[in-house]
Amino acid sequence: MTSISTQYYQFLLAQGFCVGIGSSCLYIVAITLVPAYFTARRALAMGVATVGSSLGATIYPLIFESLQPRIGFPWTVRVIGFVTLAMSCYAVIVARPRTKGAKTLITKNNSLREIAEIAGLLDARYVVQCVAIFFSNLAFFQPLYYIQSYAQSHGMEGAPLAKYLLVILNAVGIPGRILPSLIADRFGVLNTYIGICTMTAITIFYWISVNNAAGNVAFAVLYGFFCASVVTLAPVVLASITDDLGILGTRLGFVAVLKGIGSLIGPPIAGAILGSTGSYLGVQLFTGLAMLLTVVFAAYLRVLIFRRKVNKSTD
Repeated sequence: MTSISTQYYQFLLAQGFCVGIGSSCLYIVAITLVPAYFTARRALAMGVATVGSSLGATIYPLIFESLQPRIGFPWTVRVIGFVTLAMSCYAVIVARPRTKGAKTLITKNNSLREIAEIAGLLDARYVVQCVAIFFSNLAFFQPLYYIQSYAQSHGMEGAPLAKYLLVILNAVGIPGRILPSLIADRFGVLNTYIGICTMTAITIFYWISVNNAAGNVAFAVLYGFFCASVVTLAPVVLASITDDLGILGTRLGFVAVLKGIGSLIGPPIAGAILGSTGSYLGVQLFTGLAMLLTVVFAAYLRVLIFRRKVNKSTD
């Protein structure tokens, strides 16, 4: 549909709504299936399973840039669509659920509060993690959108390498999804998640000081590594506080709504800040503060879990 679009509304419907909704459905199912098959090495399993996100984000731009001048935009989009179709068919063939669903079924007679209770949506731990994920997604996309334009005005004017910074960022996300997952299986997924979110916030604030080519490349490498880890570990943290994995899909579905809202409003807010100030500083501060709030709520989740363990031991 995108390949035959000629008007703005057509691109919006095809690439915006259809691809967005379809990708969301695939994403929720995929990240719900994996944790159910693993307990001891769940973080590593999720890290390996999500490597495809960084790999695709690295390869697809290169495919587009290589093919578009040769065969044109429509056929380049079709080639990418055929590749995606092949990968999706493979996923449909091999994907199998392990759990049979929630212990208590949701029916049309349940009230909204009953549905929330069945799915564990009122669990304080779940609510806090949802808020943390919202703020992480509020911060996530700004560096991806602005890394190239920022570099071209801060030390990489006319440098060919500037247009590959996003590719570098996504490529570094491959080890960024696996190595922290190994650490998480050893030291605890929430502890690792808090540490990674902290490093991501520090990296964003480091971005403020970047004014040369080496600094821009360093930021792309650091942010690519840490932000990929944040995305990978967030659902694992959610799985670790879900006693019945049969409701994990429902929980992930609800948190995906918050993720979508954060991802939707973050870049426009940053764009408004940039437009009104004419400086990237406001964008960087907004992004860094949003990630710091992720750290705060993740740390509060650690407190809630500790209190829960203490209360159980005293009962």
